[in-house]
Amino acid sequence: MADTIISLVIERTVDLLIKKSVFLKDVGRQIERVRNDLDWMRCFLKDADQKQDEDERIHHWVSQIRAAAYDAEDVIEIFASEVEFFTKNKGLVTKLTYYPLKIVNLYKIGKEIESLQIRLNDIADSREKYGIKNLGEGTSTQGEELQRLRRSSPISEDKDIVGFEKITKSLVKELLKGDKNRRVVSIIGMGGAGKTTLAKKVYNHADVRERFNCRAWVCVSSIYNHKETLRTIIKQLNPVTNELLDMLEKMQEQDLEQRVYQDLQDKCYLVVLDDVWKEAAWDCLSRRAFPDVGTSSRLLLTSCNRDVAVHADALSIPHELKTLGEDDSWQLFLKKALGHGANAVCPSDLEVVGRKIAGRCAGLPLAITVIGGLLLGKKKLKSEWEKVLNNFSAYLSRSQSEAGAILELSYADLPANLKYCFLYLGLFPEDSVISVRKLIHMWVAEGIMQKRDAKNLEETAAYDDVERLCSRNMVQVAEMTVDERIKSCRVHDLLRELAIRKAEDENFFSDP
Repeated sequence: MADTIISLVIERTVDLLIKKSVFLKDVGRQIERVRNDLDWMRCFLKDADQKQDEDERIHHWVSQIRAAAYDAEDVIEIFASEVEFFTKNKGLVTKLTYYPLKIVNLYKIGKEIESLQIRLNDIADSREKYGIKNLGEGTSTQGEELQRLRRSSPISEDKDIVGFEKITKSLVKELLKGDKNRRVVSIIGMGGAGKTTLAKKVYNHADVRERFNCRAWVCVSSIYNHKETLRTIIKQLNPVTNELLDMLEKMQEQDLEQRVYQDLQDKCYLVVLDDVWKEAAWDCLSRRAFPDVGTSSRLLLTSCNRDVAVHADALSIPHELKTLGEDDSWQLFLKKALGHGANAVCPSDLEVVGRKIAGRCAGLPLAITVIGGLLLGKKKLKSEWEKVLNNFSAYLSRSQSEAGAILELSYADLPANLKYCFLYLGLFPEDSVISVRKLIHMWVAEGIMQKRDAKNLEETAAYDDVERLCSRNMVQVAEMTVDERIKSCRVHDLLRELAIRKAEDENFFSDP
C-alpha cells in the first residue's frame, strides 16, 4: 500500500514539475533530487509492505516515508502556486513589491526542500542503522503463514454443512458428464465462503468416488511451489515408500511433471486444485502434468478469483458460491455455538442476541464457524453472548483462526492500484448499495487515475477496476444495467471492516 502512495506522489510531483517548471526553474534541480530519492525508496517498499505487520521497525520506517512523501508533494504544490500567483499578477503590484516577494518565496521553497532532502537522507540511513535491510529475505511472509494454517485435505470433512445441497448436486452432475475431453469445473467465491468445504463434500460424494478410478487433492495456495505441488500429487497416486520419497527429493521439475503425466495417463482421474490464486499456477500444472486423452477426466478448481477459473477453462461456467441466507446462517450458527449437530435448539433467552451475532457474520460460513466455536467454549449466559456481539470485530480478529487472515490475504494479493481503490470502500456506510458512478467520481477526484486517458476515464479504466474488484470477490455486484454493466455494488461487512482497519493503519484518510 505504501508503494502505491509513493508511486502516486511521484507521479504528481512529475506533473507539477512539468506544469510549473516555468515558475520553479530556480529550484527545479532540488525538486528533481527529492523525486529521485522517493523513487529509490519506492523500490524497497513492496517487500516492506509485506513485512510491516511482522516488524514494528519496518512499520515505523514505512510511516516515515509516507509522511515525507506527502510533505514533499505539499511543499512543491503550495510554493508553486504562490510563485505562479505573483508571476501572473505582477502587473497588479509594483516591481518594488513583486521581486522581493518572488525572492522570498523561492528562498522559502529552497529551504523547505533542503529540509526534506536531509529528512529523506536520515530515513534512508535508518534502514541500516536499525537493522532494516534485506527486506525480501529472512522472515516468512503472511502468505506462507496462512498457507500452513489452512492447508486443506479431503479427509477432514465438515459434517455441519448448511445451504450447499443445490450447488453440490450441480457440481456432481457436471463432474459426471459424458464429455470425453478433460474439463475443469470451478468453484469461486470470497474468502471464507466455504469453497474448500464444498469441494470436500463433492470429492467424497459416493457417485464421484465410484466414477473416477484415480483421485488426488492438492492445496495450491497463494505461495505457489510447483515442485512441491507435483510431489504432493505423486504421493497420492502411488504407495508411499522411503524409496519413493528419496526419489521425489532428487527429481527435477521436468521429471516430476513427466511422472504425474505417466501416473494419470489412460486413467479417468479427478484432481482437486484447492485455493488457486494465480493464472500462472494453473499454467504450470496444465502445460505438462495433466493428460487430455479422451478419458473423461476432470479437474476441480477453487479460487477467489473468477479470472483464474475462466482462464483454466473458458468453456466451463464457474459455480459461484454466495454467502448464506438468514435461515441457513442461523442454522449453521446454532450447530457451531451449541454443539448439538442437527438437533441444535437455542435457549429462548439467547435467541435474540444469537440471531444478531449470526447477522453480523453476514452469511460468511467461516466467520460463523469461528464465532460459533468461540461461543461453544463459553458459558451459555446472555451476558457472555452480548459481550461477543458488542465486540464482534475484536473477538473475530483475536481468535486463532483463518477467518480474518484469509481476508487479509485477499487484500494483500490485490495489485497496488486496486488496494488504493479498495480502501475507499470503507467510507461508505455499512450495508449500503454503492453507485459505481459515484465510486468512480471519488477515485477520479482523489487523483488515483490521473495518469490515464481523462476523456474515457469513467467509461474504461476506472470501470475496469470495479470489475476487477468484483472478479476477485472483494466487492459484490448489487445491480446490473440493461447492457450488462455493473451499476451498483456492495461490500461484505467483514471486508468493509478490513478496508477501514487498513486505512487506519496507513493514516489513509488523515490529513498528512
